[in-house]
Amino acid sequence: MLVRFIFIYTVAIIGVTTNGLGLTQLGRCIMSESASGNRAEHIAMGFACPRNPNHLSNIFPNPDITRIAQDINAHRLSDPTQGANRWYSPRLMPQENESAKCRGPIGSGSIDCGGGLETQCGTSRNYKPSWATADKYIIIGDVRPCYYKFYKI
Repeated sequence: MLVRFIFIYTVAIIGVTTNGLGLTQLGRCIMSESASGNRAEHIAMGFACPRNPNHLSNIFPNPDITRIAQDINAHRLSDPTQGANRWYSPRLMPQENESAKCRGPIGSGSIDCGGGLETQCGTSRNYKPSWATADKYIIIGDVRPCYYKFYKI
């Protein structure tokens, strides 16, 4: 009975609206876009998600992500992204020898590789999106640039 009450209470709490997204949607976006991330990456994603309507939201949040979404909504966390509204993961972009993945359609669309190649994560080179220019890149403490890069476009 106590577990059921906690679950219902949590669902009710995450149904409150934050930054144009309900807490459930915010939690789903954080989880879907940065499940393998660390706490700093989850927080950054939580602030960037509401600014980009093209985010994923297909994974229900775990309790840690739900708490981050609640803390963002309650203004207990500061925005480390300086208003970032785009992001990508260099680890998930096509590698130098995978240029064929840069042509559409792939899955439900094509992968934007218009930014050319970058060296990331040691010696590997990956493609980056056309909008990922150095002057719009936001450096965020404890966010690993191999995993996530945030931009204000």
